Amino acid sequence: MDRIRCACLASRWPEIRAWLTRGSYSRGRAEEGQDGEAGRRECILRWEGHSLPGRNRKAYSSSVEINEKTQKFIDERGAWTAMAIKLADGTYTRRPAVDYRLKRLVQCAEDLVKKPLKDCRVLDLACLEGHYAIEFALRGAEAVGIEARDVNLEKCEYAREMLTLDRVRFVKDDVRSLSRAKYGLFDIVICSGILYHLPAHDAVEFIRQLAETCSGVLLLDTYVSLYGRERSIVGRRELRGHFYFEHNNSDDTRTRSERLWASIDNVTSFWVTQASLLNLLSEAGFTSVLEVLTPPTPGFPKDRKTYAAVRGTPARIHSSDLTDAIGDIHVAEGESSLMDGSQRQKSVLFRFAKRVLPPSVKTIIKPALRAIRVLPPDQTPEFMRKK
Repeated sequence: MDRIRCACLASRWPEIRAWLTRGSYSRGRAEEGQDGEAGRRECILRWEGHSLPGRNRKAYSSSVEINEKTQKFIDERGAWTAMAIKLADGTYTRRPAVDYRLKRLVQCAEDLVKKPLKDCRVLDLACLEGHYAIEFALRGAEAVGIEARDVNLEKCEYAREMLTLDRVRFVKDDVRSLSRAKYGLFDIVICSGILYHLPAHDAVEFIRQLAETCSGVLLLDTYVSLYGRERSIVGRRELRGHFYFEHNNSDDTRTRSERLWASIDNVTSFWVTQASLLNLLSEAGFTSVLEVLTPPTPGFPKDRKTYAAVRGTPARIHSSDLTDAIGDIHVAEGESSLMDGSQRQKSVLFRFAKRVLPPSVKTIIKPALRAIRVLPPDQTPEFMRKK
């Protein structure tokens, strides 16, 4: 199968290479300029995950993809790097491509916000070329996009003008300057593809400001560290995750600015684990955090996650004083090893002994086997145990 798979990929390599150079995949690590085998593997995964135009997708006419005015803009100021935005005349800012994340974010917003989108204020942080903010403005919301790079803001403004939208505005700013005093409150805050570009101390403060400016739902799409082998201390808080290199120490300001999918200035960022992220969100004031699994994002890596964090009021428990008094619960690092006994893989000898030994013998030897950790701890409820 591997040989067949490689042969298929090799036979279509010109198509894959052309797709990679166009950069038609949506916001993610491979698009951020990572070199090497890891980046190439992710690109191929995206391709196999049906991210290429034309595969399991409605056909479109190549003659109307980009109009003359947009092409002139591209020739003078550079191409859109990821966001294929449909303009008023039916043409696009780049070759049309499916944006699974956009569909996921919009669906989550519609499902979770407590009022019509046309009555919502939406904030899109590090908005890149403005697609998400524009989508919500097209649905009637008042949208604000914050972006630090001029080259991206020019594309945001071009699309806004071509769509004659007056419900969206774009602001040049560093997301680390976010505050409620500066921008007000928002029903929906979109934080997609930015958290993992920040150092740990900036990420902690940024999450606090996300809570300050969000009155409803935070849609957070980010990479998380899967193993948490490294630590970063911020005040009295220990975060687990790993460090990630964004730039070389010798890179000047211009070089860093031209890397459109990297951080603005910091050389390294810190990718937090899911547990550290959940604890930060809880401490900031988000009362519920849900991992979004559908709509799906085919071909995306397993360390890329989407969360919906709700800025609500802590629920009081009236029927149990002990439950009401527990407060916030710290999420432990790592995965729990606890599971139902039926899920554990048993050896041939164990299965044979369980089948042939009488119940009285098994009852006698079970405590010894639990003591040496051959068997897991007894989780039988007290009322079900024989007296």
